[in-house]
Amino acid sequence: MARAIKRRRIDTWKTKRWYDILAPKMFGEVKVGETIASSPEQLIGRVIETTMKEISGDFTKQHIKLRFQIVDVRGSNAYTRFKGQSLSREYMRSQIRRKSTRVEGIVDVTTKDGHRLRIRVIALAFGRAQTSQERAIRRILVDMIREAAESRDLDAFVQEVVAGKISASMYREASRIYPLKRVEVRKIKVLRYPEEAPQAVVAAAEGEA
Repeated sequence: MARAIKRRRIDTWKTKRWYDILAPKMFGEVKVGETIASSPEQLIGRVIETTMKEISGDFTKQHIKLRFQIVDVRGSNAYTRFKGQSLSREYMRSQIRRKSTRVEGIVDVTTKDGHRLRIRVIALAFGRAQTSQERAIRRILVDMIREAAESRDLDAFVQEVVAGKISASMYREASRIYPLKRVEVRKIKVLRYPEEAPQAVVAAAEGEA
């Protein structure tokens, strides 16, 4: 009679290791979370989401969501790059009121250091603006966000967006057309990094939009 051979059971949990996830250099490489994996290679490409509040400790920034992608692992640290920014749905719902005007714009731009971005901006106005006024406001938003992105590298541009500086500039200019409540950079998505091939990466990103 054949003799059964007992196989030694391996506890896969014991083979895994915890890694600290660090924000990109533009945010000081502060720790934004932890993750577990059997090997560093399993972490490459993972995308994590956090908020500006978790990075800065500023409670007023909790509605700003940030997405980072792990691109390198050294020791127990997982290093990331910026992948996108957006405003939370709860925040946007709290800002949009009935009988008001909402003007949105979308533009694809390339930063000074070669990052291809898709940016969505929004202006919220008091009351009902005329169609011609909406067009004028949208043109200002699109032109100003394009100029801001093209004249800065990615790090500087994102930092000014989350600090509210670019929104404030757009607000001052667009308010000359019609009284506005707020102007926000609603979303930023990296379509292409400088080292990547243009067509395939952009096509993939557009499919996610």
